[in-house]
Amino acid sequence: MPLELLKIHNGRNLKEYTLEAHPFFNIIYGSNGVGKTTILESVYLLLRSKTFRSSKYKSFINHDENTCTVFSRFISDDQGSFTLGISRSKDLIQPVLHLNSKKINSLSAVTNLVVLALITPESFTLLDAGPSIRRKFIDWGVFHVEPNFLSDWRSYKKILSSRNNLLSNFSKSFKLNQTISKDQFELLDCWTPQLVELNTKLDLFRVNQIKKITPYFLEYLKSFSVSLADEIVLKYYRGWSKDLSYDDYLKEKINEDLSAGFTRFGTHRGELRISFKKNMAKDILSRGQKKIVIICLILAQFRYLIELENNRENNILLLDDIDSELDESNLSILFKILHTFNSQIFVTTTNSSKYNFINKEDYKLFHVEHD
Repeated sequence: MPLELLKIHNGRNLKEYTLEAHPFFNIIYGSNGVGKTTILESVYLLLRSKTFRSSKYKSFINHDENTCTVFSRFISDDQGSFTLGISRSKDLIQPVLHLNSKKINSLSAVTNLVVLALITPESFTLLDAGPSIRRKFIDWGVFHVEPNFLSDWRSYKKILSSRNNLLSNFSKSFKLNQTISKDQFELLDCWTPQLVELNTKLDLFRVNQIKKITPYFLEYLKSFSVSLADEIVLKYYRGWSKDLSYDDYLKEKINEDLSAGFTRFGTHRGELRISFKKNMAKDILSRGQKKIVIICLILAQFRYLIELENNRENNILLLDDIDSELDESNLSILFKILHTFNSQIFVTTTNSSKYNFINKEDYKLFHVEHD
């Protein structure tokens, strides 16, 4: 059993709230604005040190207070019991984290304890949003799989920034003379070996991630629609022409990069592309079909992560107001899929009767009301 106890202090409008969770389904219901989503947000804050509703963490702290705290207790067969707490203050940028009452400084220590997935109404922009959103989606999965990903990605961005600074500095001269000096070319070229090496590693990480989640994605999609699954293709666009190695690209496109003043293509422009009948899925699928595709994509990544041999047994899926996005038939299909997961699930809703199809012994109801 993962999350056994959750205590919230000064989280938005929840001054004090305690939840003793069910090991499988936890259905949190009540009218709008009472704090249902705040409970999910508290779990997310606990495990990510940030909220999913706003980039400004201070908005999570009750407006009459200066600090908020979320405390939890987890039970695990292979690890035993552990407690996890987080405090955030309007006066401090960094959160204060405690694992088993001991202060910790690394968020990675927390992310390695629990695999977390989230589906909110905002998740359904994944197809229609820009490439960076889908890139972040892939990278979140890679982060859990590849220990060196974060350091490699940071190194890549640092080297890319250095190259871009040179391109920007040389751009004006290039536009005037259509060339730059030999020394300037050599300065640019000194970054090439490191950039190519890291680009190749990051590219492979992402390709492998998509390769691993695709079978799960198609399996879930078939549960909703066989015809949809038969025509959907997940493909990784690596960020530059497929006909060139990255090393050759940098050499061939150097003049165009100089003219632009930055490195136009590379793994920093990579993304997940989803097509349907050889067209971009976002341009042809209905709104309902897009929702199904996105749900299956998130579930596929979640399943892949929780099935890795080196992952812990604690896995949590947060579903915010999912029944407002799916009709009764598709909601039932979703929960049939979720029954196959060895995970703990938290669901918010304004109408708990929509979940009467779940066996009573498999869930616990939590009614949230205004103070």
